[in-house]
Amino acid sequence: ESAAEEPRVLCIIQDTTNSKTVNERVTLNLPASTPLKRLFEDVASKVGYVNGSFDLLWGNGDNVTDTTPIDQNSDKTILDAGFEPGKKNFLHLTDKDGEQPHVMPEESGTADESAQERFIGPLPREGSIGCTNDYVSQSYSYSSVLSKSETGYVGLVNQAMTCYLNSLLQTLFMTPEFRNALYKIQGREEEDPERSIPYQLQRLFVLLQTSKKRAI
Repeated sequence: ESAAEEPRVLCIIQDTTNSKTVNERVTLNLPASTPLKRLFEDVASKVGYVNGSFDLLWGNGDNVTDTTPIDQNSDKTILDAGFEPGKKNFLHLTDKDGEQPHVMPEESGTADESAQERFIGPLPREGSIGCTNDYVSQSYSYSSVLSKSETGYVGLVNQAMTCYLNSLLQTLFMTPEFRNALYKIQGREEEDPERSIPYQLQRLFVLLQTSKKRAI
């Protein structure tokens, strides 16, 4: 009887991570006692993303009203977190830590490893610091590229009016002859990797080709 009388909270979620979904809305009508953890689980199930790979922000229509992500690990109920029963509670689903949400894998079979292309690029030099994790051996396929965005390309963050340099770097990266020639360059053993322009360009191009982030 008390459950039947419990107020309901209407949540309207806008997925802003993809141009194909930005105009769509997902609605959830939840009991006011629903924990925040369950809210994230329900949203993940509804939109088909892996739980924990996205953030939820307060939103009002197309405007984000609070850029602080809702705490998924909080023990609060949605009522305690500020959701209002009887009203429309707008939320924006956004990237988490700069990475696009991971799509829930399909249950039907697994990908054939032999059918995937193996990425070939420069390996980290001995003694290089802070670069090893960028070159973890991985399978690289066209389908995996598309999962990071609808375009399949990785952008460069504008670090205070560096758009002219970013444009040049992207142009060089998209020129196969230049990119392949760059990958063949071998540095000198005594050379400091952090001060080597060819090595840093190699590292940047590998991240542009393999990173799952929208921009690096």
